[in-house]
Amino acid sequence: MYAAEFRDRYHSFRKAIIRGVDDRWPKTDVGPFLDTLHIETKAPYSDEEPEVLPDQARDFLAEWRKTQDIEALYRVSEPCTVDPKMGILFHKGRVLWGSSDQPLRERSPRFLSHLKSGHRTLASAILLHHVHGDNYFHFLLYVMSRVELVERLGLPTDIPFLVPERTAETAFFKRAQELGAFGAREIVVQGKREVVLVESPYLVRAFFCQCRVFDWLADKLGAPAPSKDAAPLFVVRRANAANGRTFRNQAEMDDVARSLGFETIDPGDHLLEKQVEIFQHAPIVAGPHGAGLTNVLFRSKKPGGLVEIFNPGMGSPHYYMVARERGFSYDSFFAINPIGRAFSASTEVDLDTLRESLETALEVNQRQTQ
Repeated sequence: MYAAEFRDRYHSFRKAIIRGVDDRWPKTDVGPFLDTLHIETKAPYSDEEPEVLPDQARDFLAEWRKTQDIEALYRVSEPCTVDPKMGILFHKGRVLWGSSDQPLRERSPRFLSHLKSGHRTLASAILLHHVHGDNYFHFLLYVMSRVELVERLGLPTDIPFLVPERTAETAFFKRAQELGAFGAREIVVQGKREVVLVESPYLVRAFFCQCRVFDWLADKLGAPAPSKDAAPLFVVRRANAANGRTFRNQAEMDDVARSLGFETIDPGDHLLEKQVEIFQHAPIVAGPHGAGLTNVLFRSKKPGGLVEIFNPGMGSPHYYMVARERGFSYDSFFAINPIGRAFSASTEVDLDTLRESLETALEVNQRQTQ
């Protein structure tokens, strides 16, 4: 208890120090440096979210309604140094806030490193940095969506992608590269602590959560032509899951799912292209909130359903938004009896609630396919 309290106070103090440095470092507005090569906007998200979503997810969507989504390609008119984590730009030692793909989340770049000389230099590069680019969901939704836009707009293929090492070292990035998802364009990997000088940087902003991108991804990753549906899928979380959030009654949950005709699956047991194929043919996907649900986006041109299980205290609408974009049914509920810190606590699932949610999803899917 005391250790947790000390840790929370330490992180609060550390964040306050970081914010102070961020606010006081010399800065310059990024706007005057941007040559707009393409820009398109769309109306803010406007649908009423379902009541089954957690309050935190509903609050997120309420804020989303105030934001206009943007798709853009910019060429930066001056040479800049590129920070390794988020791709924040610096010009002559001054930070250009707003230059990453997530301006509202920008924080704590490697300020002093940008004052040094002798950086590796590139004539030009398309930046593919993202704060969570080493997460499977974020990689597909935030990184690969920009690759799709670059390909669609026809940027010359001699301009390389600049990719942070944290993203490039993941198994899914490596496999996507092997499958040709980046085309003939060179991939330049930026070290975790390396600042790179780019004489002509390109910044890409893509719409969030688009069926067009999902279908492009499926094609790039070798999805076969749609065929007869297989069994619905129940995504399991192994006891050694990296982020915790295990279910103490996982075996009983699996038994409930199998009794209703679901196949249990750990997506991590399969190569990327096999995951695409398996999930493309799944009429329903159910499982815990997390990267394992991401593959639901590969199902196209057929009805589908998603059932999401949240840890208490958590609530992200992103998988609901994928289901909504695909036109799938959606349901969610909370696990119970958490033990441990909120984000990583182990929990249990009420088996009656699980059974009811899975049966409802099956009934909805049956009506959709009649």
